[in-house]
Amino acid sequence: MTEPDLETCPGCGAVLPRSTGPVHRYIGASASCWEVYATLNGLGDPAVFLDPFNGLLVDAYAAQHVGVPSDQSIQSVAVHLLTLYGVILQGVSPEQALWLRTRAVRPGPIHKHARFAWLEPPDFTAGPRVIDVVNAEPQRRAAACRAYIAQVWSAWSRTPHLPTIAAWYERYILDEGTLA
Repeated sequence: MTEPDLETCPGCGAVLPRSTGPVHRYIGASASCWEVYATLNGLGDPAVFLDPFNGLLVDAYAAQHVGVPSDQSIQSVAVHLLTLYGVILQGVSPEQALWLRTRAVRPGPIHKHARFAWLEPPDFTAGPRVIDVVNAEPQRRAAACRAYIAQVWSAWSRTPHLPTIAAWYERYILDEGTLA
C-alpha cells in the first residue's frame, strides 16, 4: 500500500487504509478509524459486549478522539470522562453508564454547554487503538476491549485534569441541588 492509500487518525494515531466514508461531526477521528469503531460497535459481538464494562467503549473512544474545541466536543468529552470516572474510580456499576451520561447534562440553571471547559487531551498517538480490539483474536476481543477502555482512562487520569473531572463529578453527578 502506498502512502496516499493510508491516513493517520488525529485522535489515536492509527495509520489505516484511507476511507471515503463519513466522519463524525465533532469526534476527532479519521474516516477510516471511525469506520473501524462503527464496525466494532455494529458487530454486537456477544463475547465483547456481554461484559458490561465493555459498554464503556463509546466513552473511551470519544475521550480519545476529542476533536477541536467547540461546545459539542467540550460537552461530549466531559460527559464521557465523567462516565469513565464514575465507573472506574467511583465504583458506579457499568450498567449505570447511561444514567451518568444523562445526569451530567440534565436541565438546570447553567446551560449544559456552559458547564464544562476544554481539557487538553493526553497524547494518544502511541495508542491504545480501537483497531487493536478489532484485530484481536475472537477469544481475546472482550479482554482487548476492556484493556482499551482502561488504557484510555489511565492516560486521562495521569493528566492535571483529574481534579477538574472530580469537581465536575461532584457538581453535576452527585449534587442533588440546582446545578448552580
